[in-house]
Amino acid sequence: MKNHIKIFTLTALATFALGSCQKALIETPQDFLSGAQLGSSTTADANLYVNGALNSLNGGSFFGYGAFPKVLELDNDDVTGPDWGMGDFGAGNFTGFWAINKIWEGPYELIKRSNFSLFKVSKMTLPDADKNNAMGQLNVLKAWSYFLLVQAYGAVPLYKISLEEGAAANMPRASVKEVYEYIIETLELAETQLYGVKDANYQMGRISKGAASSLLAKVYLTMASGSLTKGTEITMMSGPATAMVNGATVRIAEPSPLTFKKDQVAGYESFDSKAYFKLAMDKAKEVISSGDYELFPKFMDNWRVANRNKGESIWALQSLQGDADLGNEISRDFFGTVSSNLPDIAGGTPQITGGKWYGIREHWYELFDKNDQRITDGVLHRWSDDKGYFSIYPSKDSNIVKGDDVSPEALAIKARYGYKTGDNFRPTIIALRKFAGVSDGTISKADWPYTFIRYADVLLIYAEANNEYNSGATSEGYDALNKVVARSNPPIVKDGPATVVVAGLNQQKFRSYVLEERRRELALEGNRRWDLIRWGVYLQAMNAIGGFDENNINKNRQVKHLLYPIPTGEINANKLINENNKGW
Repeated sequence: MKNHIKIFTLTALATFALGSCQKALIETPQDFLSGAQLGSSTTADANLYVNGALNSLNGGSFFGYGAFPKVLELDNDDVTGPDWGMGDFGAGNFTGFWAINKIWEGPYELIKRSNFSLFKVSKMTLPDADKNNAMGQLNVLKAWSYFLLVQAYGAVPLYKISLEEGAAANMPRASVKEVYEYIIETLELAETQLYGVKDANYQMGRISKGAASSLLAKVYLTMASGSLTKGTEITMMSGPATAMVNGATVRIAEPSPLTFKKDQVAGYESFDSKAYFKLAMDKAKEVISSGDYELFPKFMDNWRVANRNKGESIWALQSLQGDADLGNEISRDFFGTVSSNLPDIAGGTPQITGGKWYGIREHWYELFDKNDQRITDGVLHRWSDDKGYFSIYPSKDSNIVKGDDVSPEALAIKARYGYKTGDNFRPTIIALRKFAGVSDGTISKADWPYTFIRYADVLLIYAEANNEYNSGATSEGYDALNKVVARSNPPIVKDGPATVVVAGLNQQKFRSYVLEERRRELALEGNRRWDLIRWGVYLQAMNAIGGFDENNINKNRQVKHLLYPIPTGEINANKLINENNKGW
């Protein structure tokens, strides 16, 4: 069997400053080449093999045709959309979704490419540091792929080496424990191989040591929370989306606090929860203490084109606008294409010409303080369609538009969002302005840099692990949490200097606060379903919605929904897999 890799010249789609100017390193698609046609004695040769693996992230099994991030996002308690887009996967009909198999096919394609490239790069004659850095990137891609697979499917086959090295074409499912052991082993190796972001030889946009360490902290946290004692309590804002009032169904804007008791996560029973919380805490602390990353001053700074691969960004998808191979449709799907680019992604009233199909539920909006920047700047409050019809969000602001509420606070909101008489609220979805952060929002194939992990996530990982390991958060745990909280919240003045702090919570309340903060901070960044799953409250959170959300999407879930169905084609082809996940 020949291995063909689509080759891209240079090293990464990255933008960086050279003196006073910005220069983009653009990878240009070349022909399909066999491994035998590539060189074996320069760093550039090694990078071509790494690019061959990385390119699969932009391909049809990942982000190319929109399978990702949908397979990560559309099944949770906060996401919603129209019935035609959400009525299968988003409604629990996983096997009816056209892209459901991509979360199996994509990672395994990436694993195959990474194994082949590791085999080829390991035999190259070039400086050890550059060779190791190339292999480290490939090891992170393998580990990340297996992390996706074990969360989505539980026990999965492990392919540790390439077919060229004698790997079997088919393998049985390895246990959850075995898969995690291999993920940890692979990431620990990658940490020793990779350049840090401050290394003179590091190239912006590449996978770094910090990315390996951050991912490892997340892996440890998942193992720890999944194995934590059954019955552990978590309180979150939830509840029915609608209610009957005087015989009529009405929308409910305000969720209420509900306390759920954790279920045991299958396959995680043998892990030492406290030990893995300690490992997660220590690994996250390594990343924090390195000084390699820092929060941007404002939440929306994360999504500005000029800030890509800087500051808070640890690892993100590298894309190229307008390119059939390297572009993606994430911005179109989650924000919409626009008639003209916004002067500032945190403000302005766009005309949406297409897309804007998936987003966040109204209940999510009610999780925030009214002046939190993640909704004041981070949510699209007013827009028009291609016919010039203006809409507003949220529904409670309709009274302000109609003039029923003329209080000073209401007038300030009206001015802030530019509401005009005649604007209307139509039951819809919340579009997050982060998805407007593309080079050209007028085209479908844009360059949204899907975030695999950023520094705010690491701070929240540390805060959560610190609280669990110490049976209550220490000052360091509070400090990590408050860095994220304070960035987006207005100062609170209490007989002294302005402060924004979370303080004085017991272990259960701190745990609940961190998970709700992850929900606020990391919305639509591929975390919510997996946070619910690892904490064993997925079924409770989904079923607390009471059936259907405000867009009439079925949120009822059963035990079978805890894992995705293994593709039928895989079961038919791999005789060592003789049954699907329970219920499928």
